Amino acid sequence: MLRTPGLPGLPTSEVGTLSIEAVAWALNDAPDVPPSCLAVLIGLANHAHANGRAAYPSRDRLAHYARKSVRAVANDIRELERLGLIRRGDQRHVSHIPTDRRPVVWDLALERRRPTPAALDNRAEPVSGKPTEVPEPVDNRGEAGFLPVADRGEAGFRAAGSAVPGGRKRASYEPSLNHQEPSPRARSLRGGAALPTDPRSGQCPRHRGSPANNCGPCRSEALGAA
Repeated sequence: MLRTPGLPGLPTSEVGTLSIEAVAWALNDAPDVPPSCLAVLIGLANHAHANGRAAYPSRDRLAHYARKSVRAVANDIRELERLGLIRRGDQRHVSHIPTDRRPVVWDLALERRRPTPAALDNRAEPVSGKPTEVPEPVDNRGEAGFLPVADRGEAGFRAAGSAVPGGRKRASYEPSLNHQEPSPRARSLRGGAALPTDPRSGQCPRHRGSPANNCGPCRSEALGAA
């Protein structure tokens, strides 16, 4: 039960208690409520006890709730009473209020209930104080929608290696061990230009200008020594 705050210009003596049970009845279970009278019925339930009794808000307050004139509220109350949704209660609850400002005490007919439509699923109804949360989809790819490292391979790359009987032999990740520069002949066959070579690499180290494998001065020296 919660205390309803007072409104400016309205007597504080009519401030009652808010009953969640009575308001829930007015919203969900009260049968045959004319749509034009629903706001006034909820306003009465807002001041009733949990058993639906002793609701005595003034017509000015009900007019404030329903955004209607006092005359329209009086008509709604007569219609709700005619339908048997409210009835006059124990008027002693307002005996402390001056006679010229004394409201009528009403009891709500909580025993009257309409059936809940089969299309409404109570499990889908929001719980008071607990906002409905949309569950996040379950993703088999792991957190944030990414594949686990074990399923993607290390760093997302497939390492080169040689096949061995026990499985695939992972090659080293060092570029100097995996990468081999193509030979000048291979580059020339692919249409590329061969890199220039050292002209002294094929010469005799002792006699410059003579082939390393067929050096004439080296043969002459060998014959003279013989």
